Amino acid sequence: MTTRKRPARACSWHDCPHPAAATVAFELPNLLAGRRRDYCATHATKVCTARGTVLVARFGPHQPDLPGLGSVEPAGSPTRRGVRNRKEVRP
Repeated sequence: MTTRKRPARACSWHDCPHPAAATVAFELPNLLAGRRRDYCATHATKVCTARGTVLVARFGPHQPDLPGLGSVEPAGSPTRRGVRNRKEVRP
């Protein structure tokens, strides 16, 4: 049995023919609060500038640079700033 690829999600923007590249969640004060929509990279950039929007996922073969995520680096070893100081137990 062969598995078929899922069709690419379509962009939720009006009549946009491009496949979706990101999922955006809406929170208050946005009128779409409580909903999620899939957008192509261009429209995700436009939508993410509005108040009450949160980028929750990026997907597809090409991961575009979206607002707020351009400077994020892959996780590596913790830096000194990311290490908690724990109290030592002294006898």
